[in-house]
Amino acid sequence: MAAPPSPSSRALATAPCLLLLLLLSLHAAGPAAAAMDPAEREALLRVMEAVSSDRDWREAAGDDPCSSPWPGLECKPAPGGSGVGAGAAARMHVARLDFGVPPNPTCKDTATFPVGAFALPGLRALFLVECFKNPDAIAAFTLPPPANLSSSRLQQLSVRSNPSLSGTLPPQLASIGSLQVLTVSQNALVRGEVPRGLGALKSLVHLDLSYNSLTGTIPSRLGELRGLVGLDLSYNSFSGPIPSRLGELTQLQKLDLSSNNLTGGVPGTFTRLKSLTFLALGNNGLRGRLPSGLSELRDLQYLIMENNPMGVPLPAELGNIARLQELRLANSGLSGSIPETFGLLSSLTTLSLENNNLTGRIPAGLSRLKRMYHLNLSKNGLDGVVPFDGAFLRQLGRNLDLSGNPGLCVADRAVVPDVGVGVCSAGDVARESSAAAAAAESSVVGRVVRGEVARGRWPAALIRPAAVALCCCLLL
Repeated sequence: MAAPPSPSSRALATAPCLLLLLLLSLHAAGPAAAAMDPAEREALLRVMEAVSSDRDWREAAGDDPCSSPWPGLECKPAPGGSGVGAGAAARMHVARLDFGVPPNPTCKDTATFPVGAFALPGLRALFLVECFKNPDAIAAFTLPPPANLSSSRLQQLSVRSNPSLSGTLPPQLASIGSLQVLTVSQNALVRGEVPRGLGALKSLVHLDLSYNSLTGTIPSRLGELRGLVGLDLSYNSFSGPIPSRLGELTQLQKLDLSSNNLTGGVPGTFTRLKSLTFLALGNNGLRGRLPSGLSELRDLQYLIMENNPMGVPLPAELGNIARLQELRLANSGLSGSIPETFGLLSSLTTLSLENNNLTGRIPAGLSRLKRMYHLNLSKNGLDGVVPFDGAFLRQLGRNLDLSGNPGLCVADRAVVPDVGVGVCSAGDVARESSAAAAAAESSVVGRVVRGEVARGRWPAALIRPAAVALCCCLLL
């Protein structure tokens, strides 16, 4: 019988297996994360010194800021790793910086715009919100030269709610080709024109330049941003016409150009914006008719056109936009009657038509809109009996205003609360009932006549009077 193997021989036999297991475990774990590059660390610390109110952050960061508990900092490894060999450690890079609003670090009173942040090689997102607020320390809105931005990987830049940030929109923004979301909003001292070069940012999905002091015309080159989903230029001082090229933004879901000094009409190209859910053009100087075919915007939910001197009849076509939830056309010089088609807007929650030149009756179909909670028809020339029942009035509560229509009245004050109109006389109610009955009879007779004629026959009720009239004419 062979002698059993000695302990030393067993150890030699199992050594290759243990080595293989160790290699496999190291491979499964992947490369360890290495500390931040010293040059990037220094660049980050300079950004912190320019902005942050935390004086102790340099000491807290230590040699590896990515390991610090600072909430405004997010780090990620470089794509694919930056070391040599399969087991090399991947360098960590600053991927996100967020300043201004707790729990993120607040900004110091003497904060300056952190130009150095754009030198961070892995930065994907930079947020400066409520950061520059000291009226005694105005910060300049500046960026590095275009050559220093062409290699930037920044995807999101948000500069918002900074009342002490001053300057124009830097034209160098057009050099950050990786930008997907650009928000420069609520900065009252940011002025001047929109750089034409922004039309070159082909990756842009959202552009928000609202609530600044921007002037000039809206660049037509913005129509080249074919991937744009949201465009907000509201609350500035833009003038001139709305560029028709904005109708080329076929992916657009939100378009807000309200509260500017825009003139002319609504471009006919807007009927191409089939994905649009929100359209706000209110508080401008727009005139004329809405483009024919606007009802083809099947997904439109919000149409806000109030405070424009349009001076046209209220379009019946709007009643065909089935998903419409809010329709605001107050103070727009609209004339004619309220279309019966508005009673088909089953999703409507808000209808604001006050301070126009509307006449005629209120369509009874409005009372069938079960989601309606705000209805303002005040300051028009409407007349007749208010056709709303108690259930609809309870549904609206205090959100119904019919005042400023001298010809309107309510049949029963016990049913209809005070909505700004008087109580009808018995004669008013009788005339309204007669008019309603006549309209119903006319509608029925019309349907009968049309049906008989379509089948090639004239109704006997019409033939006999016609024959009598013909005989009388022959006798004469």
